[in-house]
Amino acid sequence: MPCYIKNMVNNVTIEYDEALMAGLQPAEIIAQFTAIIQGLISQNQNLSGQVEKLTAQIAWFQRQLFGAKSEKFVPVPEGTALLPGFEAASEAAPAEVVLHVESHERKPREKFGWNEIPADLPREEVVIDVPEEDRAGMELIGYEISERVARRETRFFVKVIKRAKYADKADATRGVITAPAAGDFLDSISGKTKFDVSFISGVVSDKVENHLPLYRQSEIMKREWLPIHRSSLCSLFAGAAQQLKVLWERMNELLMQLEIIHADETPVNMLDPGKGKCKKAYLWCGMSGIGPPLVVFHFVLSRSQDTAEKLFGSYSGTIIRDAYVGYDTLEADFSACWAHVRRKFLDVFNAGYAKAEPELKLIRNLYQIEAEAKLRAEKKNTETALFQERKVARRVSARLVKEFFDICRKHIENEVPSSPLYNAINYALKLEEQLSMFLKNPKLNIDNNPAENVIRPIALGRKNWLFAGSEPGGQHLAIMQSMAATCKANNINFCTWMEDVLVRISTTPATEIDNLLPHLWKPEIK
Repeated sequence: MPCYIKNMVNNVTIEYDEALMAGLQPAEIIAQFTAIIQGLISQNQNLSGQVEKLTAQIAWFQRQLFGAKSEKFVPVPEGTALLPGFEAASEAAPAEVVLHVESHERKPREKFGWNEIPADLPREEVVIDVPEEDRAGMELIGYEISERVARRETRFFVKVIKRAKYADKADATRGVITAPAAGDFLDSISGKTKFDVSFISGVVSDKVENHLPLYRQSEIMKREWLPIHRSSLCSLFAGAAQQLKVLWERMNELLMQLEIIHADETPVNMLDPGKGKCKKAYLWCGMSGIGPPLVVFHFVLSRSQDTAEKLFGSYSGTIIRDAYVGYDTLEADFSACWAHVRRKFLDVFNAGYAKAEPELKLIRNLYQIEAEAKLRAEKKNTETALFQERKVARRVSARLVKEFFDICRKHIENEVPSSPLYNAINYALKLEEQLSMFLKNPKLNIDNNPAENVIRPIALGRKNWLFAGSEPGGQHLAIMQSMAATCKANNINFCTWMEDVLVRISTTPATEIDNLLPHLWKPEIK
């Protein structure tokens, strides 16, 4: 018997003898020892939970430091002792590899990228001739032609607009007739604005799609001998956003009429004048889940339930969203996101909790069923075909969902509340009804990934432009992000769309304004 067990037995025996000498009855002594044992059991459970939590934290730090997620370098001073569990593993000599090659058939290697230069790129010919003395007495019979992609450094040129002027020399009373001014999005009478609509569209596109802040664009222009201050670019950006605001408002109206929408939000910094720092604001996203592809961003200063009520309070359809409580007071129906559930179980599994594997496998099977249904529907090339395929496939998904929650209820009984696995299971069980909504309606997506995908460019952009200068500036950004995301969802070139719409919008009747929306837009024939 180990020494520490002997000591425990001896201590209990001594305490028992002392209790008898104190006049206590055996039943009372047993009750006291039972209480002590229960306390030790409870303490042991708490300590076990802390050990699991700390183990998960260490595993997370190891993944951040040594995993393939990033190339982050954390220098360690020479001679510094590493924490337990972080010791460098000794490198074993690589075993000699022996390959056995058998005759077999294999398919051709797949081609990546493009091997042919696109035919729609503009061409410029460069003729290289044979020296005259070498071709004396010969006739030209053709050319050896090859192509290569080229690039010019400058992106700017001056468009010289010449308006024809006519006069009758024989009759001065007829005056001078001048061709009408070229239209511009500012709708100026003279048409003598310094900036063509293509220039403005390029500035907006570079900020919204290419994540180039306006001050950086100004520096690029200076290097190309075009000294335009960033304040001028800000004015052009704001003016274009104001012109498109009526389309943004109309898109929001149409979005609120749809049966299903996605919703999500992401933080954005905004300058706080007078305090020398930024405060947190948010871009809330609403996206069509069915019907024409529409994406609408709202710039607001809060993530509260009041904001959700202001933006989506009038909506009566189904919102696909995450578990954020800001949406809970809305009267709409909700469908939860399985991608968020999977993410939580995956983090737990990567932290060393192998017990999370059954849940992960079931979620993977759910996504496999969805992918196969989508693949079958794409061959039919209709939206209703997707609904029909989902309706059939989700009969199998219903059994998997039931099995998933049965396993969750079984596992949670054996987990302490501080366990990461307990938290992941508890998250899923709280959303069980909303996570099962997609089984009842084949029009519902299984997750909220479409909304997260349209938000991703904003997360990339804010690393470059860093913050919004003011609340109106943030709203201008929301309008342009909405237009760019909607154009992308409709496979339309955002810059080309802007060049056409910014000129036409001031002369388009209110009854025909919908024709300028990206999903209905057709370029004007000139």
